[in-house]
Amino acid sequence: MTDTARRENLESQIRQTRAQVDAFLSGARPRKRRLVNTTIVAGTLAAVLTAAPAAGGEAFTTWLTAALQLPAPSWRLLCVAASLCSITSAMATQLLKSNSLEENVSRAQRCRAKLDTLEMALTIGQLDASYASEQYFQCVEETSLLTM
Repeated sequence: MTDTARRENLESQIRQTRAQVDAFLSGARPRKRRLVNTTIVAGTLAAVLTAAPAAGGEAFTTWLTAALQLPAPSWRLLCVAASLCSITSAMATQLLKSNSLEENVSRAQRCRAKLDTLEMALTIGQLDASYASEQYFQCVEETSLLTM
């Protein structure tokens, strides 16, 4: 195989791998963002829901019970809502960490940048095909555990 054919083949492989990495990132980035936002919002709501009766005291809970026309004291409703928010926040955090989502997104982004650099260097003739192949295989190894 000629050097030109090797370069073209490698460039094609790089483009295919980059498309796979892009597909992974297009699903993983929004999921990561949703989980992080869920953690922040649910945790904040849990704090607000527990702080309201603590700061407002009995007067606040009596007023809220009357305003919402609840058959039971409003602090119970606030505690249940705070618990649900806390559980939601904990679950979102656990999903984010147990799937190593942040680490996988970072790894995929590094690989994407490396693939861009490799393709550019091959196109302008800065790298020979054999060194570029080594770098390409390293990048593929780093991302092999990503679910693409």
